[in-house]
Amino acid sequence: MNEHKNYKIAVMSDSHGKRGNIENVLHQVNECDYFVYLGDGNGDIDKIGDKITAKIIRVRGNCDAVSDLPAETVLKVGETDFLITHGNLYGVKRGLLSLALRARELGCAYALYGHTHTASAQQSQGVTLINPGAMSGFSPSYALIEGDGILFHVDFFTPQGGEKNVKK
Repeated sequence: MNEHKNYKIAVMSDSHGKRGNIENVLHQVNECDYFVYLGDGNGDIDKIGDKITAKIIRVRGNCDAVSDLPAETVLKVGETDFLITHGNLYGVKRGLLSLALRARELGCAYALYGHTHTASAQQSQGVTLINPGAMSGFSPSYALIEGDGILFHVDFFTPQGGEKNVKK
């Protein structure tokens, strides 16, 4: 029987200076293999990064004015590739087709993006597109992705510890 490791990925975006929301869930983040930050608040991660034990993967957002971080990267988790990007370069506020096509072009089964401040999980062009929502604003949220390296599922949570009801 072929057994796979169980992977956990914490995904956040758009804290815009509200790093307290991230600090509130560091215990969850530190139970994960990866912490993916999708931009717009990378200064917050600079300030608390030493408290994060998960491997940190970051990209820049449109509000990360001075940043040497990449606009996108690919993360391999087990046998599965994830496109990591803020989303602004793919016009995600107008639609997700460009993002889905970019993920397919790179051979990614999943695309993680932010920018819209709206938590969602949906399929397009054979790619699962996941937005954790924003860690700022009136309804902050983040995503936890778990899987065996081939198949993954996502759940959404608030920094206050509750599960967020998101249509999947």
